[in-house]
Amino acid sequence: MWQLILLTFLVHQRSLQAQHLPEKRIINGFNAVPKQFPYQVYLEVRENCKFQPYCGGVIISNRTILTAAHCVPKSLILFGALDRSNELEKGQQRLIATSKFVVVHPEYDTEQLLNDIALIRLPTEIRFDEYIQPAKLPDLDQLYDNENAVTSGWGLTNREQPPPTQLLYLNVTVFAYDDCRPIVHKHYPGRFVPASWICLKPSQSTPCYGDSGGPLAIRNDDGTNTLIGLTSFGMNCSLNTPVMYTRVSSFLQWIKQNA
Repeated sequence: MWQLILLTFLVHQRSLQAQHLPEKRIINGFNAVPKQFPYQVYLEVRENCKFQPYCGGVIISNRTILTAAHCVPKSLILFGALDRSNELEKGQQRLIATSKFVVVHPEYDTEQLLNDIALIRLPTEIRFDEYIQPAKLPDLDQLYDNENAVTSGWGLTNREQPPPTQLLYLNVTVFAYDDCRPIVHKHYPGRFVPASWICLKPSQSTPCYGDSGGPLAIRNDDGTNTLIGLTSFGMNCSLNTPVMYTRVSSFLQWIKQNA
């Protein structure tokens, strides 16, 4: 069965010290601005002949997208934009591919969400410009403990409303692994916490359904962005609970072998 993948790119790069815009609930996030997240893409699945919001993803080269393994179902997918509802938005690119371009990590565990990573090999190159740029891959030995980062997506802002059409983002802090484990065990008793996860410090803001597969990134001094994690799961969008990301540095060899 052919799986069609429709890719839409609008990406926006601007200093993460951007003005504080009115709050909206990634939950309790901020509206992104053009060029702020040039590596962000949007995935949308086709159900009953209609597109439905689904996940995020990240550009790492002009032929490769990274996302979460649980974000690549057998259906049509749309990769996103700043305003995902506006096909004519300046900076967007759209591309159609098939399921043969999707590579899921061979040890992906659907129950525990271990190795929750997949890549999409694009059938044609993305045209890079001021709106669209790849994120850098992280160094193998860099943990980023207690560093400030940013995560973004089009996930739910609350359960009573449809997903936002505008891209939202959160400024977050990476939890040290040894600090993360006891908090995860408090909310998920007995759950294994591998070193291939990154944990965010619990706060009054959180990713939610639809943000999965999206980026956790570090802004570099030279204006580039380093992808350190992919949104994997949280505790039902609850505030003040840990959110887990797939640690990209744990999969560098697999990425390079399959990209």
